[in-house]
Amino acid sequence: MEQQDSRDLEQFGYRQQLDRSLGAFSSFAIAFSLISINTGIFANFGHGYRHVGPAVLWSWLVVLGGQLLVALVMARLAVRIPLAGYGYQWTARLVNPHFGFMAGWLLLLQFMTGFPAVCSALAGSLGGVLFPGGADPGMVSLGSAAVILVVTLIHLFGLRLAAWINNAGVYAEMAGVAVLTIALFWLLDWSRKIDLGNLLTPRSGLLDGTVGLSSLSLSLLMGAWCLTGFEAAADLAEETRQPRRTIPRAMILSLLGSGLAGFLLLLGVTLTVQDVAATQRADNPLLTVLLSTFSSGQMTLVMGVVAISILACAIASMAAASRLLFSLARDGMLPGSGWLGQIDEGHRTPRHALLLVWLLSTVVVLVLRQTDLISSISAVAGYLGYACIMVAALWQARTAGPRRGRERLLPALALLWTLGLSVALVLPETEIPGWADRHIPAKATTLAILLGLLLYLFWLRRRLLRGEAGPPLVTAKERPEAP
Repeated sequence: MEQQDSRDLEQFGYRQQLDRSLGAFSSFAIAFSLISINTGIFANFGHGYRHVGPAVLWSWLVVLGGQLLVALVMARLAVRIPLAGYGYQWTARLVNPHFGFMAGWLLLLQFMTGFPAVCSALAGSLGGVLFPGGADPGMVSLGSAAVILVVTLIHLFGLRLAAWINNAGVYAEMAGVAVLTIALFWLLDWSRKIDLGNLLTPRSGLLDGTVGLSSLSLSLLMGAWCLTGFEAAADLAEETRQPRRTIPRAMILSLLGSGLAGFLLLLGVTLTVQDVAATQRADNPLLTVLLSTFSSGQMTLVMGVVAISILACAIASMAAASRLLFSLARDGMLPGSGWLGQIDEGHRTPRHALLLVWLLSTVVVLVLRQTDLISSISAVAGYLGYACIMVAALWQARTAGPRRGRERLLPALALLWTLGLSVALVLPETEIPGWADRHIPAKATTLAILLGLLLYLFWLRRRLLRGEAGPPLVTAKERPEAP
């Protein structure tokens, strides 16, 4: 079977270099870990709950529906083009390498900024346990660098080790979410009247307490920040056995599984709340609810599961970032491509791409100490990258003949969804510690995109026109079609 996968890869102009060792569960685990509902909900519940209260449940389902549109389009592309570097490869081959680079740059920004932020979140969580009175920022930075180093070493020893640890983390996260959800329902005070009608009544904890279109839109951002990353399974296509069958299932199942588990967890939390207004005013609404429900010993176990989930998310994030870097470098799309595209023949990993992710992430947490700033880029760049993929799917649908209208409907709806969320992510004022400017996410993302545009205009464009960069040419006759 691996020989067949390798022959399939050769049709796209590449030889098998990476270790094709991921099975169905490991592919699912990569996607599930990057979504990481424990990480996402613990970090962002307060944002959604302050805007609409218990109705945040329905905001979660709206985001799940919108993301499912995106996942269905990506699943079809993963069948058609099962290559590392997923979005870059899809857009470059369906439209052209010029467009593909910008899509790849946006997706690279998503993972390269998200990875150090995830590692910093893990260090902060561990610091909170070790130093209940508050960890020193310098210690958190050192802890973040240590986490980055550990994750890098895990990957340098090969994807099999990284996948094994990630799989264990996913089992722990799924068990933890299940136990926490069951415990919340079990410990509910059923003697008091639980008004399920509250779940249908939005209540804002901000300004004058009224809920308008703005509040409803902003409440979507909790799910928008959390229900992403499922496409990471496609980024490891060249390390997955039978990728045309395995990866689409991994993406859809990880999204639906995370969405359902997250909904049940949110339902348990919202039913536990007795005073909505007081909870909305709390510094950390979710932690306030859990501390009122569980003992300190039980909370230590909960936070331990969250820490394991964050570690699994960090491992998956580095895997996605390094494979996307490798794919771009293999095609000569980045400065230093000859070095970045090299493979460690012993462990069959993109060693130099991993080292670059380690170096840049370490600089961010030790020197710049701006994980909040760069993490603000991650979600915006990711959704803009999704939008580019939807444009490529629409472009490809031009050749669908009589089925063109049907082929365009799904990516068109998904494109509207991703563009709408991109706007929602950049328009509201956002407070980032240490920055007075409330529009830092929009400005930081714009600056990062401009950097990629300058790289394209002054370096890459000429290389593409001369045929010195870009995916290997594949004729229409040789290009594999979807089964």
